[in-house]
Amino acid sequence: MFDSLVAPTAGTSGAAAVQAWSRSESAACARKVAAMAGMLEAAYAVSGSASRDLWCVDNFDAVAAHIGAVLRITPGAASNQLLVAVALHERFPKVAAVFAEGLITYQLVKAVVQRGALVVDPDALHALDAMLAAALSSREPMSVATLEKTIDGFVAQVDPQAVIRTETRARGRSVEVGEEDGSGMATVFATLFAHDAKAFDARIDALARTVCPADPRTLDQRRSDAVGALSHGADRLACLCGAEDCPAAHNPPSTGVVVYVIAHQDTLDERPTPPAAPQPPVPASPAPGSPTDDGGCNGDEHTETAEDTDSADDSATVNDAATANQAAAADESADTPAPADERTALDGEPPAMFTKPLRELTLTEALTPTPGRLASLRPASMMGGQFLPGAIACRATVGATITAIVHPGQAPPEPRYRPSKKLADFVRCRDLTCRFPGCRAPASNCDVDHTIPWPCGPTAASNLKCLCRRHHLLKTFWGGGNGWRDEQLDDGTIVWTAPDGRTRVTTPGSRLLFPELSEPTRTVAASGVPARHASGLTMPRRKTTRAHDRARRVQHEREVNQQWN
Repeated sequence: MFDSLVAPTAGTSGAAAVQAWSRSESAACARKVAAMAGMLEAAYAVSGSASRDLWCVDNFDAVAAHIGAVLRITPGAASNQLLVAVALHERFPKVAAVFAEGLITYQLVKAVVQRGALVVDPDALHALDAMLAAALSSREPMSVATLEKTIDGFVAQVDPQAVIRTETRARGRSVEVGEEDGSGMATVFATLFAHDAKAFDARIDALARTVCPADPRTLDQRRSDAVGALSHGADRLACLCGAEDCPAAHNPPSTGVVVYVIAHQDTLDERPTPPAAPQPPVPASPAPGSPTDDGGCNGDEHTETAEDTDSADDSATVNDAATANQAAAADESADTPAPADERTALDGEPPAMFTKPLRELTLTEALTPTPGRLASLRPASMMGGQFLPGAIACRATVGATITAIVHPGQAPPEPRYRPSKKLADFVRCRDLTCRFPGCRAPASNCDVDHTIPWPCGPTAASNLKCLCRRHHLLKTFWGGGNGWRDEQLDDGTIVWTAPDGRTRVTTPGSRLLFPELSEPTRTVAASGVPARHASGLTMPRRKTTRAHDRARRVQHEREVNQQWN
């Protein structure tokens, strides 16, 4: 089959090769999509699968998890691709045939599925499929935007109530937080009602002016920091002037918002702590990373009820978190402190690009970048694995509660089912994310799961890992001989065995920035043969099936569209 996809590219070069390989790529993608639809069809064909349609993690979720593990993509991305695959092969078989020939791309297929989602009449759907297949195979190539207009025109002919209407600007209001790019910064896009925007502008401006005139930040920088303060529920900014008698220099009060930052002791030693605040004591033997508060549920493979999730470790609520490291590392870092400008270079006006006039520079000097002033601080990480430059990690410690994370070493298991806060904090900082292949759920929102179920498996670091609730349920109820199985190594590595027998390996998220956290811990062994799951434990259930919910949404949108006709 692979040869048939590659054969059209033989003997081509230049633009012809680009075109041939592009068509082969689309044809291969069509076969991948067909395989996804086939996986779900096979899951529905298994005896007893109908009873799982009301499970919280149903047949669709189980297949999407398998696809996510294979492709190393997030559960949301895998679910979206599976939805497109199923809709394409069940609703648009003729378009699927055009896709299999490599004549259209996956982006165009996705547009067909989305724009034709409201067509429910079988005859209208058959007619739409035929019209789209003819247009896509015989007309000139179309962009996604052009295709959407074409689809809407065809849908209007076969079923006017099924046209996806363009939302008014008010209905399209939203707030989007951009993905972190490794710079330690993120961009927020928001569309608000005009009166709310005025109030927001006034609010952040007022917060930006709660510092004294000696604060080194520009007004724009203080307005940006004010959005962060507003997010934490603070009513003022912490002044960074450094004066001991500044009336605005005290830190904002702690709020109910928790942000976890994992940092090395070397980074903490350079944090810009206000003079009035006492330095936190350095523990005798702290470990390399730490959060501020437990903040999540310490569930286990049998912890599926609301009672279990409410029984998280008791601890104070904090705003941010940073970590402490081994005392020897702290002493070593104290001998070589980072330059003072690294702690203040985030504020004020940007420095000049060159140290002398441009006319006096040689060509080599003009083209040679200035060494980064913020590069010597060891970087940190947010819970979830997002990279955070060291200088910004220093800023995150302003007003934060700092908790040391202690590596368990060869410590014996804890004699109880639920891990202590100290052990749970270590596991979360070691893992950073859910340990299921492809999942990026932050560890702070995950359950702490026993790899070998309790009581056969001990409560020890070598037997504990972070799993989000979706994948925790998947392992518990879709595990066993024909389901997902996991094996944990002493350094935190997890070897997953999928239902098809193939293995996937995940390593702790902290291994790159904090390899100390992945040092092996005490080896554990099962003390018996664990049951598949605890007696009486049941999968949380849906009120309605996934198919019923989808049909209801389609019907609602069709009813809304009636006002346009």
